[in-house]
Amino acid sequence: MKKMLFSLAVAVAMLLTACSNENSFHLLSGEKKSMNDYEGQWLVINFWAEWCPPCLEEIPELGLLAEENPDIAILGVSYDKLTNNELKSLVDKLEISYPIVATEPMPYLPVAKPQSLPGTYLVSPSGQTMGPILGKVDRAKILKIIKKVEGRLEAAD
Repeated sequence: MKKMLFSLAVAVAMLLTACSNENSFHLLSGEKKSMNDYEGQWLVINFWAEWCPPCLEEIPELGLLAEENPDIAILGVSYDKLTNNELKSLVDKLEISYPIVATEPMPYLPVAKPQSLPGTYLVSPSGQTMGPILGKVDRAKILKIIKKVEGRLEAAD
């Protein structure tokens, strides 16, 4: 009986550990993150690829959005299956200044890979996910959506 209870306790502990890891991912910097780290702030999750011209046009805009709005977090996600080393080289080449989600280990994100690029999701401070917004976005478009969701836009807009 004790052996069975011990086995059950171990199984439950393993299950709980596995569940908690489903909510985590690593950045290319090696830092481990979870969606809980972004609670209480806006999160922009942007899927991109090197072969996508509008994606490349978004990169400096997203960098400025992050720089000018420290209360908005940006995460870049490679659309392509690249190794972390390939991804790091690309990030350096493209001078991406915001965090990029590592591809190894396979990340958990609360959003589906969009059917086309560019694809951007917004996650509200309360955890509500919006998107994907397909097509090129810029700082003004993202800020306008955030203001609208927060009820800070005039009805005339």
